[in-house]
Amino acid sequence: MAVWRIATWLSIFWVGFAWGQIYKWMDRQGDIHFTDNPSRIPSEYRSDVEVERATPPAPLPTPSDDTATAPPTDAAAPGELPSAPPPRDRLGRGPDYWQQLAQHWSVQLQQHLQERDRLLLLYNYTRHLASYTRDAFDRGRIYADSARLEKAIAEAEEQIKGAETMLHTTLPLEARLLGANPEWLKPPEMTQQ
Repeated sequence: MAVWRIATWLSIFWVGFAWGQIYKWMDRQGDIHFTDNPSRIPSEYRSDVEVERATPPAPLPTPSDDTATAPPTDAAAPGELPSAPPPRDRLGRGPDYWQQLAQHWSVQLQQHLQERDRLLLLYNYTRHLASYTRDAFDRGRIYADSARLEKAIAEAEEQIKGAETMLHTTLPLEARLLGANPEWLKPPEMTQQ
């Protein structure tokens, strides 16, 4: 009886180890490879390997389960082809990654544009105020404030140019180099389904 218990515990323990790690890498042609044996990975790709923990299979349904009689909804019919995997770039990133990146830079651009507009309003107000101020000391202080606002406006313009370059040049070029669809850079409501 004790031997049977030990054997049972060892088999349960062994199943946990059997579902170990999966190694994933991409070759020069952009093909993705998987293995559970790290010695099978070519040495030139070992630095770029991603390690994923394999999950054990789902437990088998018992006859008392209602789902045991229902056919799986994901499986393709015998005459149909299985559905295609979701599109990915060469690094395995999908449309969500690229849309989030484009969204981030769009938000940055909008924030910089709003800040520049706010600074321009303040600048115009201070220049207008300075022209109506009679006291020379106050006028000098207001001109100093307007000079600081000019510098801040110039910085905002540089940030706007950087965000526009990222959105209109850098991201599309990077997407093209990595094999991503340029449509992925558009916000979700602009893409056509």
